[in-house]
Amino acid sequence: MTIGELAGLIAAIAFVILVIFACISLSHVSKVLKETNDSVKVLSDDVDTLSKETEKLLSNTNSLLADLNKKSVKLDPAVQAVADVGQSVSNVNEAVNNFVERHEERQNKLSGFSKMATQAVVMGAWRKFRQHRQAKKAKEMDE
Repeated sequence: MTIGELAGLIAAIAFVILVIFACISLSHVSKVLKETNDSVKVLSDDVDTLSKETEKLLSNTNSLLADLNKKSVKLDPAVQAVADVGQSVSNVNEAVNNFVERHEERQNKLSGFSKMATQAVVMGAWRKFRQHRQAKKAKEMDE
């Protein structure tokens, strides 16, 4: 066996070893690609399921939002009425405050005699009112 033949034999053995390692590597790569393909298939199925669920969720959300908008429109007059009542109460409160201020100013302007006369008139009116109320109660009790 000559040196050339020995070199050829070594090269052939090295090539066979290289081919064997290449086959083993390709086999591993093939397994990894197969697992990747299976994973992508599972993910694709999961994404389809999620897409359908998301579509249902969005549909329900849209119907709830439409219902909420309808009810909101129905509540608008009630809210406006409450606001109007609040404004009316505020106006009445302001009018009462103005009346009390004017009454206090008038009371402060009156002289001592006028104050006593006013108090007497008020007390007399109060007595008349109480007598009238008592008479009314007595009449109701008699019936």
